[in-house]
Amino acid sequence: MSRTMRGFGALALMLAATAADAQRVPDVVALVRDGRLGEISGMAASPQTTGRFWVHNDSGSPADAFAIDTTGRVQAQLRVTGVKPVDWEDMAAFALDGRSWLLLADTGDNGGVRKRVELVVVEEPVIAADAHELSLKTAPAWRIAFRYADEPHDVEAVGIDVPGETVLLLTKRTTPLQIWSLPLRPGKDAETIATPVGTLQPADELLPTVDFERRLMPGRPTALSISRDARRAAVLTYNSVWIYDRAAGESWAHAFARRPRAFPIALLAQAEAIAFGADNDTVYVTGERWPVPLLKFDVRP
Repeated sequence: MSRTMRGFGALALMLAATAADAQRVPDVVALVRDGRLGEISGMAASPQTTGRFWVHNDSGSPADAFAIDTTGRVQAQLRVTGVKPVDWEDMAAFALDGRSWLLLADTGDNGGVRKRVELVVVEEPVIAADAHELSLKTAPAWRIAFRYADEPHDVEAVGIDVPGETVLLLTKRTTPLQIWSLPLRPGKDAETIATPVGTLQPADELLPTVDFERRLMPGRPTALSISRDARRAAVLTYNSVWIYDRAAGESWAHAFARRPRAFPIALLAQAEAIAFGADNDTVYVTGERWPVPLLKFDVRP
């Protein structure tokens, strides 16, 4: 079966599954056509400029992040100097101390062999809203090299609870899916060790896996984003977006223990990147396999 036919079949499945709930059908915001973005694996919405997204490619690529706008156009290429990625898998952005920051998660570990992994934080450059094709460089503001308290884990889903100054990490290959945490600004004197938070209650996937050639794993987190008000978390899998709502004063362990609301996706061959918009009600999704659409979901209850 051709990719085109599979794509139409996937779209038909999604529309059939969501005909009774138009809110679950995403808008196609843009098509990312730039050949430098062939394997988007992480995405974050800029805290400075509404409508700007930072993305990066999967393993094997240089230490570059790209700013794109809502048309999919590249506004800037940002080289992080002094860093050699092993397997960048996710990205987050946050405002702290009156400044904007980008976090790049070098946490991929398909073989479960990395004794230590790393988060790299850089300050978001200030660029004009209509910038185009800038070439920039920056050095890390700080780096968090860490290990897990038990054993190595493959993690592709990393998010930041800014009010709690906490980084949350979701395992991809464990059963049940595990949640780990780190301080966003750990002390320099002690080894940084991720601590367990709890387990993730998955959703019932709403669509079958549609990529038959690659045999992707349904129900496994490929990205995570936490809303700026820290009241929602969005977990991306190859088939769905899972939304976890958190009550005031509730821990993430309790919020993640409830079955989430699920939004099916079938317009992406390999969904790998997710980001909350500034309004905390909108989620953007994209992924690998160029050219790739940028989708927008309204995730209000």
